[in-house]
Amino acid sequence: VVWMDFSITLPETAEAVSGHCVLIPCQFKIGSDYTHLLKNTSVGKWLKNGTELKNIVFDSSTPDNNQIKGKITGDLSEKNCTTIFTSISPESSGKYYFRIEGEGKLKWSYKEPHVSISVSSPPKPTLSLNVDQKEVKNLENVMEGSSVNLICSALDPCSSNPPNLTWTNVPSIISVQEIQNTTFISSHLSFTASHLHDGDQITCTASYQLEDKSIKSVSSSRLLLVLSPQASLSSHCNSSDGGILCVCEVYGFPVPKLEWRLSGRSVSSSVNRSIREEHIGSTGLRSLITIVPLTDMPTLQCIGSNNLGSTNQQFVLFGAAVGASAVMLLCIIYVCG
Repeated sequence: VVWMDFSITLPETAEAVSGHCVLIPCQFKIGSDYTHLLKNTSVGKWLKNGTELKNIVFDSSTPDNNQIKGKITGDLSEKNCTTIFTSISPESSGKYYFRIEGEGKLKWSYKEPHVSISVSSPPKPTLSLNVDQKEVKNLENVMEGSSVNLICSALDPCSSNPPNLTWTNVPSIISVQEIQNTTFISSHLSFTASHLHDGDQITCTASYQLEDKSIKSVSSSRLLLVLSPQASLSSHCNSSDGGILCVCEVYGFPVPKLEWRLSGRSVSSSVNRSIREEHIGSTGLRSLITIVPLTDMPTLQCIGSNNLGSTNQQFVLFGAAVGASAVMLLCIIYVCG
């Protein structure tokens, strides 16, 4: 026998979940002089922690009498020894070697390589993040308007019974795509970052249905902090007793500061003007200014800014009447200086 004609391809390791199943991809080769001895009746065996025959724990010809339960799903006559082991327990951990037995002299145990099976509780899924198609380390300081792709990956030891991946506390406008490969399953959550998402704790849960029909779930979470490149304005003016009341709201992270300008000049509270501010949640600020009626036609501006940008809205005051311009004048600091 020329041993170099006999070889096998196995993964170095296989992670398994206790109470679940595990898939072992497996392909083997035999010497050309033995090919005619490989039949549909050939038998595949698995040995644990050694290649002596006393170490056999699985025999495809006696499925009900094996120490470890399972099934060879590959076609041995096509040199495919792919196997699913079931009823995995911590005691199933160890080094596994494959043996093929065909007709006549075809009896061969593959001493190397072997596959090391490790059994544990389900590991938490991993979360990775791409922002505008670039990988970043965390969800903190995501720019508003950015395209966010959050990827949740979970161990999938047995493709015939993959874990169920679910998202909670996610943005309302999203798309979700699920991808499955040999040993992992992943869910891709895509959305556009908004200040409305700031402070959200996004969670991905992997739920494994075990062979006893119970469910084992594990979760991972990420905190989303959204930076606003410019303040977001919602403003209006109305006539009120004794003057004109204008309200300006800004949202952003960090929380923007507000400034009022009348005909280009910064204004503060005085005899003819009253200004007060109110915080709106953790990312907003509202400013209210009351101005006495004027005979000329000054312009009033509300300017919101943080260290990332600024925006302003302009109003034209007609005595006791008010016209609010529909134009939002946006200025990003690093552009406009």
